Amino acid sequence: MSQIIDPISSEIFERKPYLQNYFRNLRSGNLWELGSAKKDGEYYVSLNGEPLSSSFSPLTQAIRLLDTYSLKPTDIVILFGLGNPHLVQKISETLAPGQILILIGDDETLIPVIWDKVLKPVMTVPGRHLFSGELFFPLFFNYLDSLPIERVSGLKIIRNPTDTNRNPIYRELEDKTQTVFSAKMSDLLTKFEFERLWIKNSIWNLVHVGKRNPVRYPISSLKEKFRGLTAVLVSAGPSLRKNIPWLQSVRDKVFVFSCDTSLKVLIKAGIQADGVVTLDAQTNSFFHFMGEDLTTIPLFADLVSSPTLLREPMFQAVVHSVTAKYQVDAEGSLVREVTAGGELAEQVFREVGDIQSGGSVATTAFDMLRFMGFTSVYFLGQDLAYSGREIHSTGTHHNEKWLTLLNRKNSLERINEVIIRKRETRFVPRANGDGSVLTDYVLDLYRHWFEESATSVSEMQLFNVNEDGALIAGITSLDPEKAKKILDATPHHNYPWRDLPIWNLVSQNANGTIIPTERKNPVSNNKSESAKLKKEPQPYLLPNGSESLYKRIQKDLEFMEQGLERFERETPKESFQDSDIWIWMREESYLRRMVRKTEIYILRHKDLETERKNQLLIQSIKKEIRYLKRSLYPMMDSFPEKG
Repeated sequence: MSQIIDPISSEIFERKPYLQNYFRNLRSGNLWELGSAKKDGEYYVSLNGEPLSSSFSPLTQAIRLLDTYSLKPTDIVILFGLGNPHLVQKISETLAPGQILILIGDDETLIPVIWDKVLKPVMTVPGRHLFSGELFFPLFFNYLDSLPIERVSGLKIIRNPTDTNRNPIYRELEDKTQTVFSAKMSDLLTKFEFERLWIKNSIWNLVHVGKRNPVRYPISSLKEKFRGLTAVLVSAGPSLRKNIPWLQSVRDKVFVFSCDTSLKVLIKAGIQADGVVTLDAQTNSFFHFMGEDLTTIPLFADLVSSPTLLREPMFQAVVHSVTAKYQVDAEGSLVREVTAGGELAEQVFREVGDIQSGGSVATTAFDMLRFMGFTSVYFLGQDLAYSGREIHSTGTHHNEKWLTLLNRKNSLERINEVIIRKRETRFVPRANGDGSVLTDYVLDLYRHWFEESATSVSEMQLFNVNEDGALIAGITSLDPEKAKKILDATPHHNYPWRDLPIWNLVSQNANGTIIPTERKNPVSNNKSESAKLKKEPQPYLLPNGSESLYKRIQKDLEFMEQGLERFERETPKESFQDSDIWIWMREESYLRRMVRKTEIYILRHKDLETERKNQLLIQSIKKEIRYLKRSLYPMMDSFPEKG
């Protein structure tokens, strides 16, 4: 325990409190020792008497190993295996202070043994982190998931061969690390592409809350409302069409929640969904609904969803949510990251409701079902693979579009094959346990997301009615007959949710007061409670929230234009990133995110001259101001049509 009372260690623990846990008398069957090498001043780690690096000159071994790697200042560096103390030290010396170095070991009890001579000097350097042993691996992945990826260009993994060869846990950790990092890089590229669109859509959707049909509700109004009920989440995988008869046979026992791509398949089968989910910020999602009568189906839409859907009178009710991630960083603090534009929701709704997403409509829909409190969820059409070398079930908008392209030389099979061959494919285990099935990189990311989610919702029963798609670990795979037998004991639900205003086809005034309209095909007998609910004002909207947001956006853009003009006139040679207008923009996250791509470019090119940096940022900001004005017109009548 002497290690944790010296001043240097105390200072380290103050900045990185999780490190104290390594000194709480943890027990292990391993005997770790720090021994002196034959070369003076060098030392090595031994496990149960076996050295984990050269016992003659571990420093020379470390230098030779490190020479095989090319480390950039923008890399995250991870070392797997702490058996060579000099490798730990040399890597830390090679990297700049503040650059991320993560040290991974396989036993908690090794840390006190090598703390004073090896780890303490390294841990004093900013950016250095240490995770050793199964107790700390979850913390490692929380930290990795919460890392700001914007300044990072790549991930470099260094392995101490003796460690990684003796313990297969390192291979498992590396595979999962690569998956998490790939997902984060994919997420960053998605932000580069879509953040400005997300912000524009969020603003448009929020400004129109309470003003006109459709009636908008926050998903927070449905939290835990469906406890004890069963839902079926319907995706548009190739297996959907063969399993539609199962859904028809259990329709009156389940809540049918459709992803937008699968809605037309259900309609053609005579199944009316109880809700449909959309996530796409682009107008392409409109084609999943076009030509259908959807006035009795609520639309569950993230705030970034395309306003085109909400301009059309096809939906009577829309349930809004925001996508947010919650992570625990290495210091144990809870970190919330909301999708760009989502932070503005608190100016209109008292509480919208945070939904976590893995990037697809199905992942968002699943977390919505969890949020609403469903006890059991059955997945249908959730192939996450090219079952039968097809991409979607027949009956989707995609298939309808491809059917128009058919001719003697271009079959539906050929269209599917051409698309599949353009993707980064791989084979994964099949859901029925018989062989493997073809999938791709993106679908596999979604599969891993579902597997991770399955471990965190132990209170829910999860079933995948699928024999053809990819195996999702943690979710029981069933054929339709077995799934039907499980539901035999479930009584008909009598559609209790249709007593809620969202399903009751209502209109609403700007203050949030419910105005009832005639209800079609009432099912529930609890009419008195329903009537009472409809007459009461709904407290989920802030008074004049939409109007206040309208005025705020208008003032923000005017303030930025004036600030840019003043900077260019008075202080053009100074760094724009030190100016008052940029400091203000950094606090207004929705505005700063619109120029994220330019800001990151500047961060990664520090050799640029100040004048060039200023030019890039100012041009980018002006471009985004014009984009918002043009995109939101005529929503804001005071904005000129062409910006």
